[in-house]
Amino acid sequence: VSKSEALIEPSFELTDQTRIEEVEAEPEMKILIVEDNDDLLLFMQSALSHDFKVYTAVNGVEAWDQIGRYMPDLVVSDIMMPEMDGFELCEKIKSTYETSHIPVVLLTALSEKTEQLRGLGLGADDYLTKPFDITLLIGRIKTIILNRQLVRDRALKVLKGDTVEPIMANELNDKFMKRMLEVIKENLSNTQFTKEEFATAMNVSSSLLYKKVKTLTNLPPSEFIKMVRLDSALEMLKTRQYTVTEVSEMCGFATVGYFSTVFKKHYGKSPTDVIE
Repeated sequence: VSKSEALIEPSFELTDQTRIEEVEAEPEMKILIVEDNDDLLLFMQSALSHDFKVYTAVNGVEAWDQIGRYMPDLVVSDIMMPEMDGFELCEKIKSTYETSHIPVVLLTALSEKTEQLRGLGLGADDYLTKPFDITLLIGRIKTIILNRQLVRDRALKVLKGDTVEPIMANELNDKFMKRMLEVIKENLSNTQFTKEEFATAMNVSSSLLYKKVKTLTNLPPSEFIKMVRLDSALEMLKTRQYTVTEVSEMCGFATVGYFSTVFKKHYGKSPTDVIE
């Protein structure tokens, strides 16, 4: 029995059935696997490469270098590694502003509850104990991707003042999301609001803004802004205090025709239907 067979459930076969289906992920979503067992590293790389662009590292130090170079969308990391272990890597990712948005799944042969709690306490998004079925890992990745919808829902509740609860557990991510909502709200009626102005207001580069917003919400910044505009428009229309044209202008849509089109596509009914 090889080392990799001892760490992975042996019944797994690489088939199309293991591929992620119906997940709102880009074909070239980037995943970094950090594992010092060569056999296991190659096995996971092979299994995940059907659906993702996969990068690899053998310890935390090498992984941190890869993160700076490629900015992956998700990190899957072993815990027991030389030079920098998985706990240290996770803490570094989650406590650094430029990388705090990156989800982390920790893998370990340690089954003690205290170790799991330590990983989750450092901000890990999920935790798997070896041996595990590779389809379970793929399922966890899928769940993390789908959970971005919940982040968007919570963000809209905060925007409307329906809750004061955090949008995200990670403090850096929560502050980023709330600041982002403030900036969009301040520019709600600004039809000329550009991604460069958005990035400047957020005090980040345009590329980092795109990466953080896309990873946290699964929407590019322009689509997230549109979502906030549409939600604000719906709330205004429900009051029946404004015309469709007024709402369109107050929510930053270039023309009332465009507003009506995207509104109906999003909500399945026209702005006029809401008022009447």
